[in-house]
Amino acid sequence: MKLKYLLPFIISIFLTNCSDDIKILEEKIKFQADKNNNQMSTVEIKQAALYLNTWSKEDFYQEAIDEFLNQDITNPPPQDSILFTGSSSIRFWESLEEDMKPFVTLNRGFGGAHIAHVNYHFEDVVKNYNPKGIVFFCGTNDIAALKGPEETINDLKKFLNQVKLNLPGIPVFIIGIKPTMAREYLRDEEIEYNEAVSDISKEDSLITYINIWDAMLTENGQPNSDLFVEDNLHINAKGYEIWTKIVRNELINYFDL
Repeated sequence: MKLKYLLPFIISIFLTNCSDDIKILEEKIKFQADKNNNQMSTVEIKQAALYLNTWSKEDFYQEAIDEFLNQDITNPPPQDSILFTGSSSIRFWESLEEDMKPFVTLNRGFGGAHIAHVNYHFEDVVKNYNPKGIVFFCGTNDIAALKGPEETINDLKKFLNQVKLNLPGIPVFIIGIKPTMAREYLRDEEIEYNEAVSDISKEDSLITYINIWDAMLTENGQPNSDLFVEDNLHINAKGYEIWTKIVRNELINYFDL
């Protein structure tokens, strides 16, 4: 039988044998699409669900972690530095070393990481560096992957527990999710996540919540487009200037410099 006759049959078998995880994602995607009056076909929903399911796998960024390990061999990083880790807004912070002086920093942001990715690679991207402090930015991609604030916060708590277990006494500075034009449709969920992080920080002197949300809004309360690159998601040099001022001040206050 020719492939063109087999193809519809193969597709139908594939679509009717999706895992429960895929079906749950499909429901979440449809709900989010309806919420934002975004029309999506059945095929588009299934394609999006398959991508989100793959993106959420714990070892999705193994290649990036392997690159870190190779770098550590050829150019051993300093111990007792301030470790910056998390997702792409950390990875793209090219001026970090200069911005954070007099602190010695190490950048281990990778990909479009979820908190679960950092947890999975915790030993390689956190523990092994024996940092004097950790600056953490992650969670926005988790919510974009429709994990929701509650699941995202649960993953954050797992991260914090790993820090307490493996690096007792080390402070963690959590940069809250930033407001963006690209993910304006997730504003309520992002604010809920930030509020939960703030609450966690109030219960533990080793955890500091860094609020960058308000400083990145216009007078009208909207994300400031002047702070972003063309994708309306990642920040430009002006955006990093704001982050630098806020984050550096928190570090100076904590370490009493």
